[in-house]
Amino acid sequence: MTYRTLGLGLILATIGGAAGAETVIFDPRPGTARTWRMEMTLRPGQEGEPPDYAFDTQHVSALTRIRAVDAKTLRILPLWFQTKIAGDTYGTQGPLPDRMRQAMVDGFDAVVDAGGIADLTPHGSTDVPDDMMAGLRPQFAAVLPPAPIEAEEGWSTTVPNLLGAPEVTLTVTHVTNDSVFLRYSNDDPSFRIAGLVVVDRGEGWVRRAALTTDLHYDDGTTLRSTLAMAPQEYPFAVHADYTFDTPDWRAMPDTLPEAGRLPTEADIFPHDRGRVRMEHDLPSLGFTHLTERSVDTGRFVLNAPQVFEGDRPLEIPMQALPSITLPNYHEEDGDPSFTSTTLIPAEQRQILPKIRDATDIRAQVAWYPASPFMMRLTPDAAGHAEVTKNGATARLSPTEDGYDLVLSGRPEDWFMWAVDGGTDAGSMVYAADRGPDWLTPAESLARRIAAPDYSGIRVAIRTGASSPTFSVRVNRFADAPAAMHDMVFLTDKGQRLDPDHAPQTVRLFQGDPPLGVEDVRPEGLDVAALWFRMGALQADRCTADFADPQTDAVFAKVAPDTDRYDGARLFRMQTADGIRTHFYEGGTQEVTLACDATVTWQEADLQPDADRPWLVDPAALGISADLTLADLMDGMRFVDAQGDALTLATPDGHYLSQGDRVERAIFPDGTLRVAGTPARILRAVSRPDPVARSFTVTFPDLPVPEEAPQ
Repeated sequence: MTYRTLGLGLILATIGGAAGAETVIFDPRPGTARTWRMEMTLRPGQEGEPPDYAFDTQHVSALTRIRAVDAKTLRILPLWFQTKIAGDTYGTQGPLPDRMRQAMVDGFDAVVDAGGIADLTPHGSTDVPDDMMAGLRPQFAAVLPPAPIEAEEGWSTTVPNLLGAPEVTLTVTHVTNDSVFLRYSNDDPSFRIAGLVVVDRGEGWVRRAALTTDLHYDDGTTLRSTLAMAPQEYPFAVHADYTFDTPDWRAMPDTLPEAGRLPTEADIFPHDRGRVRMEHDLPSLGFTHLTERSVDTGRFVLNAPQVFEGDRPLEIPMQALPSITLPNYHEEDGDPSFTSTTLIPAEQRQILPKIRDATDIRAQVAWYPASPFMMRLTPDAAGHAEVTKNGATARLSPTEDGYDLVLSGRPEDWFMWAVDGGTDAGSMVYAADRGPDWLTPAESLARRIAAPDYSGIRVAIRTGASSPTFSVRVNRFADAPAAMHDMVFLTDKGQRLDPDHAPQTVRLFQGDPPLGVEDVRPEGLDVAALWFRMGALQADRCTADFADPQTDAVFAKVAPDTDRYDGARLFRMQTADGIRTHFYEGGTQEVTLACDATVTWQEADLQPDADRPWLVDPAALGISADLTLADLMDGMRFVDAQGDALTLATPDGHYLSQGDRVERAIFPDGTLRVAGTPARILRAVSRPDPVARSFTVTFPDLPVPEEAPQ
């Protein structure tokens, strides 16, 4: 099987037949170009088992431009390409073999003949593997009308082979002034194909297409693939077989959210800033709302995204895909819902390095408020019902399992449905033009983009109830935006540099902070070592001695072995040269820890700002840039409301080690930023209160090695 190799080479765009008075043939004007978005899913499987819905499923996305060099030659240029499989992402913005990356940059030349691609070659000098080219050629041909098309509803013809599928029938289902709608189908069980295609009557370019194939190999393996493509400017989501779940009946709810109080502009735009998150090597712009129910939030269109580094705009052409609104799973205590918009490159260039260096992406967000309404249906004695309201229609008809509920409305409408309380019912959702029975719900729904009515869906309902009542909520949006907001979406770097944003909380101590001198205890005796761990300034005022003088050991003050600051010093028992630190057979000894002063922590004269407590003016606190982190934190602590000491944030987002100088933590505006939200600033104060504490310590005997088995 070659589906993995072919999938990596997918730069699927489509071309179609063109215009005459009655017959549509491919006849583009030389020099014209069109750009398509494409999604494709490949699912391997075994004969008699459902296709794979998780690990081996391959998802391919692309943005491809095709230019007509002349009537017979096309130049195909992949602008962006990405494939996801087994949890990994490959593509033009991420990992990709160099040879394949260069082939994408150079593009491909296609020779069109008799409604198909007669030849497909790399445009550049890159040596592209034969299996990749063999995979590309039929994929392009699959979305070309393979024969001249008569622009007449009901007209059909059969071609002997399409994409390897035998005896494929092309049927004209609908004709408009500028488009011809086609259905592809066949009856061969070993290689099935089902699809919808929309062809431009003027020049013959394919405008939109949705194709599903089901191939059965001789070795018992199978491969299902679904391709969906639409023009770059298409306003709706383009998806193939998007689901990760095996198709199954889903229990129908018995209630729907009623159209109650709808959100205001203040609810929708509570903040003028959002976040940039990187997802699968692509930037995603998100902003939150005060709406509890995402279905009431409305529709959003994000326009003219512009990348900035500080105040400097960066030239990175990008296209915003349709937005999606969801419950806010990013923040446990944040606003209830958020809207996310993914950006893809609109030109053939690497965007990730510049995005990572950027501070923000700015865009205008248009809000189209929701205006939902309800419809209710109860079937008559024959099982039928129909309701039309505000241009939306719900039509119910009986089936062997229960009912079919066909819903349609305006192109942007989407629907929710429920059954009356106490009725056991399950549902599956298909496109209104469902296609053959072997299509799964997700494969069927992909067909919506190539149907005359994008909004149309078919809800298959399984129930034994004789006359249930069904409710339908129509989620409709305003024709014109009610508000336009200029928003700033901060990157990780922008958020770090933003003085109004609290840095992520990072505690100063990985473990417990050093104990006060009154709580210090001997440590290390289990391994025949001995040390006292205490704060650095306190250690400067202390000594440790044995009651009986030792000839081979002294107490020395050393720093713990750690890259991260822990605020401690050790009074450690060791030989004078510091080599030996373990003393077996030492017996029982008396040791005294004596300090001529006690170090305590007291509130500094300057305390955190009420509005932005994480901002620190180093000059006001007398903090020198030449200090190391250890030097600073030995004498000063930033403590949050829970009593935990916090470290400093850095402009580059990396942790400070105890030897790093404070200058590395100074931000471009000259401030320091505490990593979290401090409630108090403390200074170490030495009081002339001597302390002497004595301890009895016992060193263990030298372990006896176990005898080796005889």
